[in-house]
Amino acid sequence: MSYNIKNYFQNIHYSRQKANFALNCALLIGEFFYSIIINLKNLLYRKNVLKEKKVNAYVICVGNLTTGGVGKTPVVVELANKISAEKKVAIISRGYKSKLSNKTVNVIKDYKNIKFENGLVCGDEPFQLAKKVKKSVVVLTCSNRYIAAQEAIIKYASEVIILDDGFSNRSLKKDKIILAIDSKMRFGNGRLLPAGPLREPIKEIKRADEIILVDKGDSNIQEAADYIKKFGLPMKICKMVPKKIYNALTKAQIIQNQEEQEKIIAFCAIGQPEQFFDFLKKNYILADKISFEDHHKYSKGDIKNLIKIAKSKNVRTFVTTQKDETKLLNLIKDIKGYSFNVLELQNIIEEIK
Repeated sequence: MSYNIKNYFQNIHYSRQKANFALNCALLIGEFFYSIIINLKNLLYRKNVLKEKKVNAYVICVGNLTTGGVGKTPVVVELANKISAEKKVAIISRGYKSKLSNKTVNVIKDYKNIKFENGLVCGDEPFQLAKKVKKSVVVLTCSNRYIAAQEAIIKYASEVIILDDGFSNRSLKKDKIILAIDSKMRFGNGRLLPAGPLREPIKEIKRADEIILVDKGDSNIQEAADYIKKFGLPMKICKMVPKKIYNALTKAQIIQNQEEQEKIIAFCAIGQPEQFFDFLKKNYILADKISFEDHHKYSKGDIKNLIKIAKSKNVRTFVTTQKDETKLLNLIKDIKGYSFNVLELQNIIEEIK
């Protein structure tokens, strides 16, 4: 299994590994200064010294308190598709790690079509949003949510703006805030960056209107639900379940052999890779698990290394995520003798008991 700096810090953030004394001291010092900045910012907004800008549309923020991998994107898609039956909807994403400048507004999808062939240029998450939402939903990227919201309203007559992330960005006035919380990871070690995964203090959860607990196959989901209930906010559960596995190039569904589990190599570049691997363990034998940094841009060298590992394990089948799929297509189209497949998940949002 490959190992990188981000994996290392995630293990610290989620109490799977301890930092050495010197690093721990550095992380705590960093957390101290970060907490001063974030608490001061929130205080200035509470006192109206800093003001949130209002736009002529209903603004919904789907955010999270922690860094990456919570599962906001399926929630955003579900919400956008539901609302678009009655209202014109625009999704605004920051466009993290895209090749487009996010200083200006980028149109990823309008009412007619998706403007990009894959996520290499526009970013993997915005592209996934564009692929999965209905025709009546516009997808834009920009780091300035206010400017993007104004363009959505003026150019596309959007009545509802959905922010994919943006809980910590308070420049735009939100009419409803939905916080997505990972059922397994929750708030990690409970510490702020860089000592922990929290981008905001847990107490800021009070700014939310609703919580969606994202269940990624958690056997202790009721325990997680009971823990989150103590915050006293309305709560729903989003179940993430495997839908199918299909070939990345042909899109043909892969029919599994029910009598014998196939050996595969699983790889991905997502925030919480272990949850992806857990899904696959139920039906496959994982010859190896390979995780790249979140939003990793794959290269020919990466594919060569994957093939090398596969040869050493005598395996010819790979499985990755839909988020990774579009960044791989040009790199694997001429590869013979190996099958690159994709796990598609579906989400079901329901009331929590």
